[in-house]
Amino acid sequence: MFDIKKLSLGVRKGLLIAGSASLLTMPQVSAQTIEDNEETEPTERIQVTGSRIKRVDLEAVSPVTVITAESIELSGDTTVADVLRNSSINTFGSFRGQSGYGSGASASSEVNLRGLGAGATLVLMDGRRLPGLGYDGGSSSDMSMIPMSIVERIEILRDGASAIYGSDAVAGVINIITKSEFDGVELGYTFEDPGVDGGNSNQFNMAAGVTNDKGSIVFIAEHANTQEVTDVAVNGEYAGTSYSTFSPVANFLASGSSTLQFNEELCGEVDDTVNVGDRCGYYYGNSTWLYGASEKNSLLTKIEYDISDNLHFVSRFSALQTSTDTRYAATPVSTSTLTIDADNAMNPYDEDGSIYFRTTSLGTRDTTTEKTTFEAVAGLEGYVELGSSEWDWQVYYQRTNAKEEVFNYNLVNDTVVQDLIDSEELDLFNVQGLSVEDWETYNAELLATADHTGTYQSTQQRDIIDASISGEIYSNEHISISAVFGAEYSYLDFEQISDPESGLGIISGGSGGDDVYASRERQSYYSELAITLPYEVELSTALRYDGYELEGDTGEDISTAEFSDTVPKLGVSWRPTEDLLLRASWGEAFRTPTMSEMFATISYGFPSAYDTYYCDTLGYAESDTSYCSTTQQHLTYYGGNPDLEPENSESLTFGVVYDATDNLSLELSYYQYDYENKIESIDVDDLIAVDTDGTSSNIERNSSGQIVSITSGYTNYAQVTTSGLDFTANYNLPTSFGDFGVNLEYSHVFSYEEEGIEWAGELSYPDNRGNITLDWNDGDKWTASWRTLFIGSQSNDYYTSDEFAENYFKHNVTVSYQVNDSMKVTAGINNLTDELVEENPGEWRGYDDALYDPLGRTLNFKVQASF
Repeated sequence: MFDIKKLSLGVRKGLLIAGSASLLTMPQVSAQTIEDNEETEPTERIQVTGSRIKRVDLEAVSPVTVITAESIELSGDTTVADVLRNSSINTFGSFRGQSGYGSGASASSEVNLRGLGAGATLVLMDGRRLPGLGYDGGSSSDMSMIPMSIVERIEILRDGASAIYGSDAVAGVINIITKSEFDGVELGYTFEDPGVDGGNSNQFNMAAGVTNDKGSIVFIAEHANTQEVTDVAVNGEYAGTSYSTFSPVANFLASGSSTLQFNEELCGEVDDTVNVGDRCGYYYGNSTWLYGASEKNSLLTKIEYDISDNLHFVSRFSALQTSTDTRYAATPVSTSTLTIDADNAMNPYDEDGSIYFRTTSLGTRDTTTEKTTFEAVAGLEGYVELGSSEWDWQVYYQRTNAKEEVFNYNLVNDTVVQDLIDSEELDLFNVQGLSVEDWETYNAELLATADHTGTYQSTQQRDIIDASISGEIYSNEHISISAVFGAEYSYLDFEQISDPESGLGIISGGSGGDDVYASRERQSYYSELAITLPYEVELSTALRYDGYELEGDTGEDISTAEFSDTVPKLGVSWRPTEDLLLRASWGEAFRTPTMSEMFATISYGFPSAYDTYYCDTLGYAESDTSYCSTTQQHLTYYGGNPDLEPENSESLTFGVVYDATDNLSLELSYYQYDYENKIESIDVDDLIAVDTDGTSSNIERNSSGQIVSITSGYTNYAQVTTSGLDFTANYNLPTSFGDFGVNLEYSHVFSYEEEGIEWAGELSYPDNRGNITLDWNDGDKWTASWRTLFIGSQSNDYYTSDEFAENYFKHNVTVSYQVNDSMKVTAGINNLTDELVEENPGEWRGYDDALYDPLGRTLNFKVQASF
């Protein structure tokens, strides 16, 4: 159960929260010891995410959700990505990598607090920044890289916090707190078996540690592997209208015509092709994988040592490695338009025209993504007497190396295919009258010369040096003033490189170009004050300056840019009674442009969009149902913009925390964000929407009016405002036959407005999300939990389709048994009633997996043994 109050009590018993600036932990002390010595022992101060100042109380001016490892075990979630994806404040869901996404995105998982974008959520590990993903220029972090076995708890700051942490902390901060103290050896094994075919996962972990009065050493290792899940396993074969005009039985479009022609004898005989009346369609969904097969390995070592009474050494070393294989349908030759002349001997139609063709003879587009991250953190912590008070100081150094390599197999060199057509060798329409088998063999031998393996590589090397000092400036019997002052220096070297052929735009099946050679230097200075006043009032202020210098090669010249910003944050809390806390905070936040957004060379991709001009204005929606679909992909060119400016945001929160009884605690918080100057790649849907007469300079069309290509890019233009309410309740009920607990987590979005359009409650923008958990333990060996995840219904007021989403309830049941002092087993069923909301029932990927789980009823089993 996600029990904030239980953790608060635990913290007050001696656990020092390893928050935003410290990895130091203290030995746990029994409750009786605290009770016996509470009059003589000084009150322990703790540090939580959202402030660098240590306080007596876990509850501060900003709302923080704490999810413990024990809560996670009972939730049914087996990965960090799942834990965060299922949180109610991950408002509109978050991206989960699928086959078909390029540049390593198919092997990544993000988190998107408040729906403000993955890049607006800062992710930390033990208070320190994780490396970002290469494909988005380091803007967001990959949650799938974080091994579950290292997690002690997850703290989620539900408030903007750039004044504390700097850039990117716009929507909030996620702090992964790793295990610090451990004695002995622990072995673990976790198994998952989804209801759909495939997706089975195995996870092995080992932890070992030694702790004494001078320090501790902890070593954690984990290996995990997961099988692929095919789209057929979820949707079945020949799902809906999941066929493409790009077919191994080529479709021919004569110049000036809107009617496709094809060899009707071949269509239907070649695998996965079907005559749909106006074309030979290819069912790409029969060969694609929804999720790839992956293998992950991780190592973590933490060492802490008391050098002297007032000098403490802290270090963390980690190595993470993943390899993911994904599969997409055979390559359509679509980056360039294939053409054939009327007098070509292999043209049976005797007219000039274009060809829609797919190279199934080369095999499916298989992609291998390999990621490695190495990180070293080392620091010294101590204290010094200044005046009448002790001041804590710390100095840290962090080095991170991250590398992503992507290998895309069975892509196609368009120029080679065009040359084979022009030389009258390639027989796409079976002019020779061969049998199906001989025709396929004949063309396959020729097309083998067009086979291309695309590569993509991103590397990041980052160094961070930071130092801070904190302590009490002044105190008397009425007020006290505590402060922290600090500075940081960071240097990031970033490279992103594709193979040269893809960069030239002559390769189909991948996403080429987008090369980046850039560096970024940052200097930061910050301060924070906490002022305790009479009548249990606390004022909190923070101020931070960040200065950036960026340099990058745009492909045409070397561009430089400088940004600087000083952002404040103010907060106040009042505890009129011991059980009641009122609080409010206001702050500004910012996000700097990524190096990809600023310095990327021209690249291309294939986003899906509905062509309103061709389908609605010209009236082909009913006669050309394959093209006139929201899943129709369009060749789109992108590039960086060195003139981008930072994004800016204001956030406001206020709320109440009430411990109604010893067993019931409640929290209610209101939030509001005003996010301006937001950087967006100009949306393809927006470009199409303004092209009302088919003459847009950003869109190239063929003679029939269909889109040939789109030119997009990055710009500061979006404005998002959102507001809502978070409510949590925790209730504990001790009984003679065990202790029961109930936890409710609920979020409601009052408004989510982007560029003047209200999206709250619309499709993929649910305005209601919540989780409720009932748990029980017998106080000895048995523990059980029933967790229900709720996502509210969504309407569809802006699109002509009939898509909508009903209320969604997902039930997870978990039971654990402590076999003896050394062994514990846990078993559970996720999605007990096998629920899935399909916006397009029966269609290929006709569901939103950012919100809903398409894997069906999933069994899981875990065993842990300690020695």
